[in-house]
Amino acid sequence: MASQPWGFLLERSPMEVASTDQKSKIWQILEQEPHRVFGAQALAATLKPAAAKDPQQQQQVVNEITADLNRLVEEGKAREVADGLFKTRLFTNETKHIEHAYIGGMGNTVFRFRSPIFRLNIGVISMFFIRSQREGNWMVLVRDTTAGTSYCFRMRLKDGTYRFGNEAERTEEKDYIPIVGRYIEKQHVTMTLRGKDVFVEDLKTGRGSRVDLLTEQGLVHYQEAVTEFLKTVDPSRLWDPVSGGRYVLDQLLHHKRNFEVTFFGAAVDSVLLQKNAQ
Repeated sequence: MASQPWGFLLERSPMEVASTDQKSKIWQILEQEPHRVFGAQALAATLKPAAAKDPQQQQQVVNEITADLNRLVEEGKAREVADGLFKTRLFTNETKHIEHAYIGGMGNTVFRFRSPIFRLNIGVISMFFIRSQREGNWMVLVRDTTAGTSYCFRMRLKDGTYRFGNEAERTEEKDYIPIVGRYIEKQHVTMTLRGKDVFVEDLKTGRGSRVDLLTEQGLVHYQEAVTEFLKTVDPSRLWDPVSGGRYVLDQLLHHKRNFEVTFFGAAVDSVLLQKNAQ
C-alpha cells in the first residue's frame, strides 16, 4: 500500500475542531462591525443562548470564548481595548504600518494601546504624541489642517489623566487641556498616560474621535527611513516639513516605499527628541 503523507495521519481532536470553528465564528462577528467592542458575555449569548439557562455551563462558555478572543489578539487580528472588551484591528493601508480606531459617535468609546508615537484626531485637529524614552514623558505637537497652523505644547505630559476640550483654560483644573478648533466639544476626550500604556476615552461626542498609531513593524520601518533621511538632509533643514515631504515622495516614486508624510514628520521629531535628550 502506498505510503501517505504524515499530514494525513495527524487528525485534530473533536475539541480542537470545535474550538477552531468557534474562533472563526467569533472573528466573523468582530469583522462585521469593526468599530464595535465585544465582550465574552455578549458573544456567549449570541453563539450559545441555551447556555444561559445553566450558570455553570454559561461560565464555561464565557471562559472558552475569552480564550478564543485572546488567541485572536495573539494572531494580531483583534485588540483588547479595555479589560474584557475586544475589537477588530484596522489598518490604513495595505502594508499595515498604521493602525487606526474610531471611538465615540456611533461606535465604542474606549481604546487602549501601546505606541511611542500616535495621533489623536478630534474635530479638525491632529495631535501627535511622541514619547521620550529617557525622560518618560510625552511631547505633543498640534496641527490644524484647516488653518494650516501648528504648535507644540510648552509642557511635557507626564503620567496622569488629562481631559481635552474647547473650553477656555481654567486654572483650578490642571488636568484640563484646552484645544481650539472646529467640531471639538467642551469635554471631548479623556486620556490616561501610564508609562508606555495609553488609554483614550471619547466622552460620547457627536462626531467622535480617532486614534492612529504605528504598529511595531511600522515603527521600525519609519525609524530606519528617518535614519537614512537624516544622513542626506542639510542639518539646518531637519525640522523643515518640505524636506521630509520630498523624501517621502522620492521613496514612493523610486523605491515603492510608502510612508504617510505626517507620521514620517512625527518619526523625525521622535528621533531628534531622543538625540537631544542624550
